[in-house]
Amino acid sequence: MSIFKDIVTAIRGGASEAGEAIVDSQALRILEQEIRDAENGIREAKSSLSKLKASEISLRKDLNIVNEDIADYTASARSALEKGNRELAVEIASKIQDLTVSKTDLDERSSMLDEQVNRIHKVIVERQKQVEKNKIELQKAKTYRDLQKTQKTIAGALPSNDSSAKRVQRALDRVQKKQSDFDNKQEADQWLSDLENGSQLDDKIKAAGIGEQDSSANSILDEIEASMKK
Repeated sequence: MSIFKDIVTAIRGGASEAGEAIVDSQALRILEQEIRDAENGIREAKSSLSKLKASEISLRKDLNIVNEDIADYTASARSALEKGNRELAVEIASKIQDLTVSKTDLDERSSMLDEQVNRIHKVIVERQKQVEKNKIELQKAKTYRDLQKTQKTIAGALPSNDSSAKRVQRALDRVQKKQSDFDNKQEADQWLSDLENGSQLDDKIKAAGIGEQDSSANSILDEIEASMKK
């Protein structure tokens, strides 16, 4: 938007990065004020335009009345001539002449007002379009500003170079190694506890098939048959 660019160009100069941020903020505030002023001006212009339009409407109504009067008096003049009353017809014609002068004046004033109303309305419409464009540009500028702030925040929260990234990775590796060492120690402690409680010997006995009871269907039948033979 031209207003925004002009403001930034005029103020910025050789400002530093920090100074540019201040300038950008000021430029946005100036642009916001420009938009508010323009909207106030448009409201005032619309109010004035409404009054002008009311005057034009009033003139048009007066003109219609005069045209109706001229038509009525013209019909009366014809009737007077048809009846041979020329003197009355002349008097009526004089009235028609006065009304015609009024008609010309009203017509000129009404046409002038109509032209002015249309011209002002066109200017207002164009100005409204420009204000809407300015609002869009302002919103874009604010979005860009917020984006820059977010990018700076993210950049400040992350390692800025390779050495920092490597230090972070080494720290993570140390944490993972400590966790792995802890898990290994827990497993060793469990092994020692099982050994002391004789659980390993029980495991070996089970693995050798000693002491297990055969609960299969065949062993049950064998026991039944043996008891029957006794």
